[in-house]
Amino acid sequence: MSIGERLHELRSQAGYSQEQAAEILGISRQAVSKWESGQGKPDIDNVIRLAEMYHVTTDYILLGRENDIKIEIPEPPKKEFSPETRRTLSAIAVIAALAAIVVSFITALELLDKYIF
Repeated sequence: MSIGERLHELRSQAGYSQEQAAEILGISRQAVSKWESGQGKPDIDNVIRLAEMYHVTTDYILLGRENDIKIEIPEPPKKEFSPETRRTLSAIAVIAALAAIVVSFITALELLDKYIF
């Protein structure tokens, strides 16, 4: 089925005359007639307006299909750390934890010294 045939079918299903469709789109009735007879094709702006007016996708108007193309978005590859990097990160985590413990211990000793002794 051609674009013109689809446009004619959509207009008929919607119950519009060529005149009414043209008025809604802000174009001439002759333009609608040319599209439907295959003597011309709507520009992109009019394809978008037609899709909105008939509640279909632009794919349907242009290609005769409704969203049957599925786009798969690949997942990003998982980052694997090398054994060396894992050991380094583990060592950094242990050092940071020990530093936090030492700082907490020193703070506790200072508080004890201040309030008890």
